[in-house]
Order: sequence, then C-alpha cells, then structure tokens
Amino acid sequence: MIKLESDDRFDYFLDFFQGTPVKILRDKTTGEVLFDVESITNVFGYDSVEALMSSDAVLDLINDELKQGHNPIRRIN
Repeated sequence: MIKLESDDRFDYFLDFFQGTPVKILRDKTTGEVLFDVESITNVFGYDSVEALMSSDAVLDLINDELKQGHNPIRRIN
C-alpha cells in the first residue's frame, strides 16, 4: 500500500487488487477505513457507479448493513 498524501482528517492510500488500483482513506480520528466507490466499481467489474448502485446484490448488501445499524455509504467532501 502506498501512502499518497495526508490532510487534517484523512490519510490517503493507493493499493492494488488483482492489478486494479484501489483508493483508500483512513480517518485519523476514528481509524475507520473507507474505499473509494469508483475503485470498488472497477474491482467488481461494473461499467459505472450507477450500474454498481443499481445491482440487486449491492442493494441487498447495503440494506443488510443498514438493518444492523451500520451505514456503509459515506460522502467525503
């Protein structure tokens, strides 16, 4: 894993999954690790974020996480 940069809130990394680049953020305060949705889209072979978020399997996974009190989606500004 390659550390790209850091700001007050996050450390930014780049790693590779089977040759596909994956952008990763680590929250400095909580230690939470977040994955960039465009990177995940490519890893799972979807053509676009819209296609990923329209997949029944992905929506089922998101709903399961929400039912357990977890929010698997974050908007990072």
